[in-house]
Amino acid sequence: MSARLRLAATALACLTAVPALADWDRDKLDKAIEGIEQQAEGRLGVALMDLRDRKLWSHRGSETFPMQSVFKLPLAVAVLQQVEAGKFRLDQPITVTRKDFSLFHSPLAKAFKGERNDYPLRELIRLAAGESDNTAADLLMREIGGPQVVTKMLRDGGVTGLSIDRYERQFQPEIYGLKGFGWDQVVDEKAFRAELKAMRPRLRIAALSNALKDKRDASTPEASAQFLEAFAKGNWLRDPAHAALLTQIITETKVGADRIKAGLPAGSRLAHRTGAGLTTDGINHATNDIGIATLPDGRRFVIVTYLAGSRADAKEREAALADVARLAVSALR
Repeated sequence: MSARLRLAATALACLTAVPALADWDRDKLDKAIEGIEQQAEGRLGVALMDLRDRKLWSHRGSETFPMQSVFKLPLAVAVLQQVEAGKFRLDQPITVTRKDFSLFHSPLAKAFKGERNDYPLRELIRLAAGESDNTAADLLMREIGGPQVVTKMLRDGGVTGLSIDRYERQFQPEIYGLKGFGWDQVVDEKAFRAELKAMRPRLRIAALSNALKDKRDASTPEASAQFLEAFAKGNWLRDPAHAALLTQIITETKVGADRIKAGLPAGSRLAHRTGAGLTTDGINHATNDIGIATLPDGRRFVIVTYLAGSRADAKEREAALADVARLAVSALR
């Protein structure tokens, strides 16, 4: 055999020795996901993407689901983009007053002292993206120019099935047919909860039913997977230090430990953002978790889980998202 033929044979052997690109065990996923959805007692949306070969599998992947606090991850990206554009500095102080407090979960408001405090922009990003702080998220959104700025960023990046439209102080009351709070109003959460409780159940349920179909502040599982893939590839942020900062924040968060993270093998890492809505009249608005999972062997994949309108209790809802993660790991090829 000539040297040229030996070289060609060696090259052919190398090519045939390369394993085929990985893919999901789609039959396994298709058969198991319906059982998880039934146990979750709601509408379950899932998207999985192997970051090694970009193979995508989804369940209700093109349907729209309410995001709740999942929106705080693209919001944080939009803020960091403005830092890169020179509009802000990470150490820039942002003044917060008591009239800026938003509804529901806010470690910032809970620890607040006095009438006015300054917080570095970096800390507001950490609070919003890491601790799901509603006050911090609303303030960041206002500072960068409003929800439409985040949605424009997504559209410019090619993500069309994810929309951010309102502040927390607006959309949380509107889920139940109540009037949202403007920036010229002080949020009175005690009064809001009393008003919500006093509503006729049929009106509350009807409003929630409409909200579950609302395409505002919502995403399809596949659009969220597309956003996360771009984040994993470093497409959203030019400065690797900014991407590393945000990744650290959403990896070190303690929020949502019983959701996707609980279904991953020991030694895995998860960079993620959760979302959760109220439960009224036995119906939960949303229980969500989306992220980038890194297994102990280095394998990475995007996982998106949205659960809307569930009648299961909180532990059962979170367990369903953990079950999706276990299924995803077992279905990797």
